[in-house]
Amino acid sequence: MPAPDLMFEHGLDVKKGWFDMAALDYAAKLSSAFEFALPRGRVVHVDATGKFMPGAHQTCPAVFLLNGSEDADVSNPGTTSSGNFMHYAIAPTGNLSGLVATGGYEISSTEFDTTRTYAPGDLLSATRAASPAAGDGKLTNNAVTQFVKPVVGVVSSGSATNHNGISALSFWCVWLPAAANWDDVQA
Repeated sequence: MPAPDLMFEHGLDVKKGWFDMAALDYAAKLSSAFEFALPRGRVVHVDATGKFMPGAHQTCPAVFLLNGSEDADVSNPGTTSSGNFMHYAIAPTGNLSGLVATGGYEISSTEFDTTRTYAPGDLLSATRAASPAAGDGKLTNNAVTQFVKPVVGVVSSGSATNHNGISALSFWCVWLPAAANWDDVQA
């Protein structure tokens, strides 16, 4: 079992636009094809079976996760490993939920490529390896070209240390599908 995270080490903070009548969210289980923990703040898309897979997709809009795959409200058997009662989750069905990139939100996420520099106006996509990998679904501005790769956001104020002392990237979510000839997997 992996070491637990503090509740603020991975996160998605909606700075503006959530929650009102125009808010759009989506809930689904994580695909069994992805065998790694997926923290809140990552980017996912809905696969052909209706389940979440990490990263940006050619035509399926991005979803920014509000909870992670190992959060107690997603992955909670209700007992400890020795079988003692712990507690029951509010929604223990294994569904993750997130904000769809078509909404009018300004978001701050801890899940981005911290080796890059981000400036207001930079286009963002989300990584996805040829074989599912633990780092999939992180935001990046690396080689993002509109109308070629899927665009999931535009940097608003950039990268900064948030109120929890964690580096986070602020952006407006947008959805711009990729070109028809995009290979659907990013290196």
